[in-house]
Amino acid sequence: MQALALSAALGSVSAQQVTIAEGYSVTPDPSVTGDYKFAHGFGLIYAPMPITRVLGVMEKKFPNAKIEWQNIFTTAQQRDAMLAGRLHFGSCTPGPYLQSWDKGVDWKWVQVTSGFDGYLMVRSDGPKDILEFIGTSKKLSPGPNTAQYFAAQELLHRAGKDVKALDRNFVNLPHPDAMQALIAGQLDGHWATADFAMRLTDQGMRQIASFRKIFNALYAVGACALTKTINEHAAITRGYAEALRQTAAWMKANPQLAAEAMSKSVDNKVSSADFLKYMKSDIYDTYVADADLQGQAKSMLALGVIKRKPSGPADFYAFPDTAGTKW
Repeated sequence: MQALALSAALGSVSAQQVTIAEGYSVTPDPSVTGDYKFAHGFGLIYAPMPITRVLGVMEKKFPNAKIEWQNIFTTAQQRDAMLAGRLHFGSCTPGPYLQSWDKGVDWKWVQVTSGFDGYLMVRSDGPKDILEFIGTSKKLSPGPNTAQYFAAQELLHRAGKDVKALDRNFVNLPHPDAMQALIAGQLDGHWATADFAMRLTDQGMRQIASFRKIFNALYAVGACALTKTINEHAAITRGYAEALRQTAAWMKANPQLAAEAMSKSVDNKVSSADFLKYMKSDIYDTYVADADLQGQAKSMLALGVIKRKPSGPADFYAFPDTAGTKW
């Protein structure tokens, strides 16, 4: 009788599963209601988020909630939208996140999703080193208060220069606009991430610096939210973290389908073949732990960019038990 009861229970759970894509299904939670606004940045580096968006994972996981998505360029812009009450969940990278955390913004990483390299790209006749931008009218993007900006500060620090020596050189352009400006000669350098960097390489642009060479690792990306949101909307927060981990695993198991979803997320302006190539390169990886925010905080403390020292993963993560050993 117990075996029959267990079988019936398992059958009931199985019947509740909703198939989203080949090899991807979720169990709906109809108890969650309300309107929720999600955002992420542009490009492959955020891949588990736009793929979750394109597949409609959150809509199927929470059928009685209203889910809205949008693209917002930088971590700082998404932070401001959260603080203004216009956004529940956004995307973030370590440098901008830590700077805001240091200034008292009470927010956390909901889930680590991926890591990426970024190349500082110039034209073939452009500067050979980032130090050549100092004291000139040459412009580079993006910045300030972006991952690229803090990477540039690390290079300046190592060279014994003022870490703010390039502040007047930075302009803040979204990747697609900056790429076109660089190719057209209207911009002197662009620190492009993952797929954008590879596309500029294909266009004949030259790399003069990279995240991996600076930090000896890929630069992490994750989904973030205010602690207030995490506490007040615990079910959808945990559900979003679970969905992103599930999407990341699905991407690993189904790279072709993941590339097709990424292509769809940009209205097929980049082919699935190109996304597949980018995803298989060493400039990007999907992972769900070990973002090394602690290591980034140590670097930024040394630069004088932040003053607070973290005491443990609970300072940074909504679910510290999933942060990994290199938190």
